[in-house]
Amino acid sequence: MKLKIKFAAFVTMLLFALAMSTVAFAAPENGVDWERGVVRATGVGAGKSKDRSKIAIYRAQSKRAATMDAQRNLAEIVQGVQVTSESSIKDLELQYDNVRTRVDTIIRGMSEVDVQYFDDGTCQVVLEMPLFGSSDSLSDAAFLPFKDEPKTDFPQPVNVSVVNEPTVISQNFTGLVIDCRGMNINCVMSPVVKNADGTKIYGHQNLDYDKIIVNGMAAYASDAYDQTAKQRAGSNPIVVKAVRLDDMNANPVISVADADKILAANAHDRFLDNCAVVFIR
Repeated sequence: MKLKIKFAAFVTMLLFALAMSTVAFAAPENGVDWERGVVRATGVGAGKSKDRSKIAIYRAQSKRAATMDAQRNLAEIVQGVQVTSESSIKDLELQYDNVRTRVDTIIRGMSEVDVQYFDDGTCQVVLEMPLFGSSDSLSDAAFLPFKDEPKTDFPQPVNVSVVNEPTVISQNFTGLVIDCRGMNINCVMSPVVKNADGTKIYGHQNLDYDKIIVNGMAAYASDAYDQTAKQRAGSNPIVVKAVRLDDMNANPVISVADADKILAANAHDRFLDNCAVVFIR
């Protein structure tokens, strides 16, 4: 009899452990998904009504509490998003009141992407904030400090003769892919691409403000041929290998020759102007 009781207890504990692991596995991951271009946060809440028979009221209360919890979690995650190699959203909020106000407004306006109710009466709400794409994306707040900066032209190639090379200007390039694999690149919203001499060939100062908000400056992908890279850089991108990363591993550095080819091709095809840039990480 004791053996049967112990076995039954063991089975009960095993089933409980499996159930808990299933719940943990199924729970959505919070954080920044750079490849999808979203910040994701989950909140859980319970109602305050003591009368559980009024299910509609209790569910509304639990959803409201879960939404507020998700908003708090989203705000915390957003503060850690790197805008440049040196500044996070939190840094900008401390410097600029309009950034903090805009972030708060965007978070409050986020709609749920998933809502679940559980048997114990609690509710789980998942919120997602897009990094780019509209006035309701994080970019609308992150780039406010740069909004009134004057736009500057892309630099000229070091070797100016490359501008007229048929192999460069006749291929109708659709984008730029920089292979940074094995370098542990740190993802930022406003990256800079430099040549090996330190000249900045691509940065927010070279782009139209509205295009940055809508497109984002660059996409991050795990492979040059995945859907993210294809959608961003098109069917005929220039593909180059980074020689190193600068500025806390956030900004790719490419050879002078590759930079010259990119600048010459962009003068003809304007893909940098459209933010058609992908970093493979």
